Amino acid sequence: MSKAWIGLLLVLICSQTATAQSKKWRLTLFPEAGLVNFDGKSGSGWGLYAKASFVTSSTGALTFTTGIGRARLKKLIGSSEDYSIRSIPVLIGYEHNIGKFSVEPQLGLGELGGKYTLSGVVVRPSLGSLFTAVGIRYRLKDFSFGLRTQYQKSIEGKDVRAWYRSRLDFYTFQVGIPLIK
Repeated sequence: MSKAWIGLLLVLICSQTATAQSKKWRLTLFPEAGLVNFDGKSGSGWGLYAKASFVTSSTGALTFTTGIGRARLKKLIGSSEDYSIRSIPVLIGYEHNIGKFSVEPQLGLGELGGKYTLSGVVVRPSLGSLFTAVGIRYRLKDFSFGLRTQYQKSIEGKDVRAWYRSRLDFYTFQVGIPLIK
């Protein structure tokens, strides 16, 4: 008889834990569009990011964000065509809620890549970068709307030549679409 009670107790404990855990995780999709600045050259860009949040309290959550940002710039580094830039960050952050507003600083590593034509040859540079970002959002029911700025600076040595110490800045408007609440 005691084995039956222990089994029933384990089932009750496991079912409560599973329910609590499902409410602590959120997954959100963030499409964005805005302005880009790459080593003094300006353009427009877009991005698509996915963010997993682990709720730590009623006002905060630890976050993990990844995705891709793209931009096109005109005639950069002596190229005869448009220049496309790709940014792929992996960011860790903390989202703090203040009423319907939230602030989220982030830090991470990732890749800065692109494609341009130089003297008739297609060049596809790619290098590691340090990322920092800050987002400010307003929640309206399940969706959120906000502004986000993301900075990245190459962290590789002089052997990357044209992109040595390159810096890419994104200034975007974001929409948060919940996938798992």
